[in-house]
Formats: sequence, C-alpha cells, structure tokens
Amino acid sequence: MVALSSLADNVALVREIQQTRYAELASSIIVIYDHLITLDQEIELIWKSHWTIGKVLFLINRYYALASVICNNCILFSTHLSDSVSFCLRLFQWQACTGLLVSTIAEIILLLRLYALYQLNRRVLFFMLAAFIVSVGAAATILGLVLVRVSAHSQLLPGVPFCLPLDVPSWFYTFWIPLLAFESLLCGLALIRAFGYFRARPTMFQSGRYIVNILIRDSVIYYLIVFATYFANLVIFLTGSPGVLESGIGFAMAMSCVMGSRLCLNIRDVPYEIEDSTVSQVNLTGVSRSRNAVSHGTTNIVVNGSCALTEYELVELRSMRVKRNSLNA
Repeated sequence: MVALSSLADNVALVREIQQTRYAELASSIIVIYDHLITLDQEIELIWKSHWTIGKVLFLINRYYALASVICNNCILFSTHLSDSVSFCLRLFQWQACTGLLVSTIAEIILLLRLYALYQLNRRVLFFMLAAFIVSVGAAATILGLVLVRVSAHSQLLPGVPFCLPLDVPSWFYTFWIPLLAFESLLCGLALIRAFGYFRARPTMFQSGRYIVNILIRDSVIYYLIVFATYFANLVIFLTGSPGVLESGIGFAMAMSCVMGSRLCLNIRDVPYEIEDSTVSQVNLTGVSRSRNAVSHGTTNIVVNGSCALTEYELVELRSMRVKRNSLNA
C-alpha cells in the first residue's frame, strides 16, 4: 500500500512538473509572438526616437523580459540540470527578482501615462509614487522573507531534473496583494479622470478626445488583464502544491511585459492614427503632418479649458515631434 501511494505521488508530481514546464513555454510564446508582430512599430516609433526615460523603460521591459523567458525555458527543459541545492536557490532568487522587476517597470510606464492624463499634476504624481513605493516595498519584503525560508531539491525523481521549492510559507500568496491593490488604485484614477473628461468637456477637440480615449482604454485593458493574471497566481499560491507554484508566474511576467510594451507603442502611434482617421476634424490650420517627419513643432490640445497638452510630448514616455510646413496657397 505504501509503495502504491508513493508511486501515485510520484506520478502526480511528474504531471505537475510537466504542467509547469508547458505553462512556462506557453507564456514565453506570448512574449516572443508579441515581439515579432510589433517589431515594425518598435523600429519606427522607438528606435528612431530620441533617448528618454520612456524609451529606456520600454527597451528594458522588452528585451530583459525576452532574454529571461528564453533562459528560463532552457533551464526548465534542460536534461542536465545541476543537482545542487544552491543552484536551485539561486534560480528561485533570480526568477523572483526578474518577475518583480518586470512588473515594476510596467507599473512605472502606466504611472507615467496617468501622470500625463492628469495634466502633469504633481500632487497626483506624488500620491501615485507614494503608493508605488509602499506597494513594491511590501511585495519585495514578503518576497525576501520567503526566499530566506524556502529550500529546494532538483532530483526528487530519477530522470526528471527539476528545481522544486520546498518549505514554502503558507502566507506566500500575500505577495500578490500589494500589487493587486496598486493596480486597482491606478485603474480607479484612470476611471475617475475619464468620468471628469467626458462629463465636463464634451466639446474637447477630436484629437484631444482621441488621445484621452487611448490613454483610458489602454489603462483599463492593462488593469483587467494584469489583475486577472495576478489574481490567478494568488489563488495558485494559496491552494496549489509546490509543484505548480511556478505555473502562473510566467504568465504574470508575460502579461506585464506585453501590456507595458503596448502602453508605450499605442501612445506613440496616436498622431499617425489621428492623421489616418480623423485629420479632417482636427484643428491643424497651416500644419502638415508627416509620419516620418521630425521637428520641434507641437500641436496643442486644450483640456478642461485651462491646460494645453502637447499630445503628451511632455511625458517621458514618448519623444515625438510634429513637423510644421507652410502651405503655399
């Protein structure tokens, strides 16, 4: 009976290990696929732009995440995995720090977009920064406390090398709570601003309304996708066995990476979308817009009747310029 029970446990463990491997592979495919289908936009909108904080954040989010998922898959599917406990512990530390870093970068990108949405209001910025520091600090503290307690094994079953976390604290799921709370706060700020815009200023210029629509749409979509992914990981950490704890982490990192990149690309592409779809409704008297042109002119968009935004060029997320050419009658 003991042998049968042990055999059943081993079969279940192998199944969980395979599920984790394939889940990681699936999340990696999401990152690689999104990279390929948006590479042309990246070349046009990022590589050709000036260096800014937004560009640096985009490149780190894009390429560090890409490199990490490739390395992680090589390790997970390796048949020559080291049986050293110290190797597995270092692997867990690297995975944890990478996941938190990618999530943090995506949150900074969204935070900067909301800063633009609130017309560069410093009070809102300081409030978001304070909440961001508390959120990341709490998550990092919980992660650190877990990592010093966890142990590992890489050869629980002959022929199935896999770093399995052992002695994981039952409260590890709390790691996701500060991140979920901060994402909910940012989404709430976006919805509050959306309500204010479309209730108070129905006569906003079409281009301004279009930009605000993009900012709010992307913020809400980002929240829904990332919240669902983080919450799924919270449930896995709360109810799952050690063999499946890593099955959802890859998706959390993949969604943060993909959505963070899309936040940057979508706002940088706004002027070209306006030109293609609504240029006849935008007040651009004497202005000719060119997709590949670069200069120092700007198109002002009046919001709330008092603040002129320059299509969010003041925000470090984008380094966009609009070319002004005199039209000869």
